[in-house]
Amino acid sequence: MIITTLKAWISSAKTLMTNLRSLIVFVVVYALLLGTFYIFVSTREATLWQVLVTYLFLFLLPAEFFVLQAAIIDWARDLGFDWKRILRHALKIFVVTIPVIIIGWIIWLLVNRLAGRWPAPLPPLVFDAKSAKPPPVHWPSLLFSTLRFLLFAVALPLAAIHLWIEATARDVRAAFAGGARTVFKRIADALARAFASESVFIYGLGLIVFALIPYAILSWKPNIKGTKTDFTVFILQVVIAFAFILFGWIVTLATLVRSRPEPPEPEVVAPAAVVEAAA
Repeated sequence: MIITTLKAWISSAKTLMTNLRSLIVFVVVYALLLGTFYIFVSTREATLWQVLVTYLFLFLLPAEFFVLQAAIIDWARDLGFDWKRILRHALKIFVVTIPVIIIGWIIWLLVNRLAGRWPAPLPPLVFDAKSAKPPPVHWPSLLFSTLRFLLFAVALPLAAIHLWIEATARDVRAAFAGGARTVFKRIADALARAFASESVFIYGLGLIVFALIPYAILSWKPNIKGTKTDFTVFILQVVIAFAFILFGWIVTLATLVRSRPEPPEPEVVAPAAVVEAAA
């Protein structure tokens, strides 16, 4: 299973690197997303126009994010870049993400309340570097930090991704065919696939590429003399880190999409009149 999953991940990476047109489309949408985010955080609410721009970009940011996810999912299914369909899929992704965000917010509050019962001890007021011993590990803080990572960096993103994949696999009419029981069964199946070993392994590979490697690149502080050279190296670090984030996320999401079994084709029921004529 591990070898097969690894080959699938590498295959998605090769497909992305050899498809220059798709790569350019993703880079453009990603650059728009980053540019929007930069303008949003750098705009000061001083004048009326600046306030309007801030609110505009507040809605534009999630729209660009969900469009990027929909474009990646459609590309992984070899559907091309039909932007009308991508916009419809982006709206579906936005709708199914709302309950995940609400559940995540509730879990965050509960974890923080539990962590508050075992606060870390305060550091000493007077610190002597020569005689002081390293503080003992505060196990509750370590356990709650680990729990937060597993929940908010692994479990909830995986659940959201598989809900995105499920929501974009069918049109709205087919998605609600069969009633509420069928809908909840599809959601349960999607969540079961999210926490299957193959899905977790794919996401773990991606987490190394789009999270750990960029973090290591941005954390690296080379000993360089000269302001211009230092600034150039910093810009290069940022560009490489963002490139790894985009590349790793596309490959991971595409591999998760391709690992999902396609939904069965809807049965075509012949009208009664046609059946009688054939008889």
